[in-house]
Amino acid sequence: MKKNVISTIIVILLLISVYFAYTYYNGPKIIEAVVSKSIDDNGRPISITTKFSPEDIVCFAAKGNRFWVKEAQVVWYKGKVKTANRFLVEEDIVISDAGYFSTKLSVPEGLEEGHYSVSVYVNGRDVIETHTEFDVKR
Repeated sequence: MKKNVISTIIVILLLISVYFAYTYYNGPKIIEAVVSKSIDDNGRPISITTKFSPEDIVCFAAKGNRFWVKEAQVVWYKGKVKTANRFLVEEDIVISDAGYFSTKLSVPEGLEEGHYSVSVYVNGRDVIETHTEFDVKR
């Protein structure tokens, strides 16, 4: 009887361990995507907002969620997130020591007014890890 209880507990613990390992490996690798007016030296967002003027620099930051993900791809869209709306693809964005993937969008002639989106991809996959949206208005 005692051996059966111990065996059952061990099997349950193994199943729970496999479940959490699977969830950790297959879960989101990048989280908490935001746009802001600036970022600090560690890539952390400062002055988070979703409203910009055409002459603003738009900073994007997203928190890494897996220790093995060191590089990401950031894609900027004018409008909804779809391939036809891509206007800038930034490859090999490296994670900062603070655990953030960050980049800045600066257009010398200014951004057009409208709705924009930013998405993050890892490992060359076509699956969006996370995204955020913002508006540019005068």
